[in-house]
Amino acid sequence: MFSEKEIVEGCKKGKKRFQNLLYEKYAALLLGVCIRYIKNRMEAEDVLHDAFIKIYISIKKFEHKNEGSLYSWAKRITVNTALNYLRDNLKHAFHVDIDDDTLSDNIANVEEQSSYPYIEPSEILKIVESMPNGYRLVFNMFVIEKFSHQEIADSLGVSVSTSKSQLLKSKKYLKERLSRQSVESNSLL
Repeated sequence: MFSEKEIVEGCKKGKKRFQNLLYEKYAALLLGVCIRYIKNRMEAEDVLHDAFIKIYISIKKFEHKNEGSLYSWAKRITVNTALNYLRDNLKHAFHVDIDDDTLSDNIANVEEQSSYPYIEPSEILKIVESMPNGYRLVFNMFVIEKFSHQEIADSLGVSVSTSKSQLLKSKKYLKERLSRQSVESNSLL
């Protein structure tokens, strides 16, 4: 088994064996990243393919710092590739802007304390995957990838208030689905 550093060095030299090792090591994880952004699995696989091409081309610039840094770097390229794909293909993924005052008034309602029974992470992921595109995209970028609203706005070519409203709507969507599951679970008891 080769170390991450050896894989990087082999890829920098353009050796197919090391490119295959890199792919085998991270393809499943990075496909999961793609699927968080793109519902259709075939499209997600296409985005993964494009991301790996970018990874192979850009790896000469990669500086190996520590174990795990390669995955973080590859993940960032994959996220950006997925965002570019969405930007190019989902022109109408976002709903109308709402102003910051309206947003502030609604945040308190959405983020009130709630108590839900334990829900499997896989169930939460299913709910996130079922979100409308704009909601899911901003939710993933803000909650999972830790982008700021300004970074989201810049990446997607939308306003900061659109990013905030989409996050608010995604949280509301998630809360409603969790409440519905909670009610359904209690009715089965």
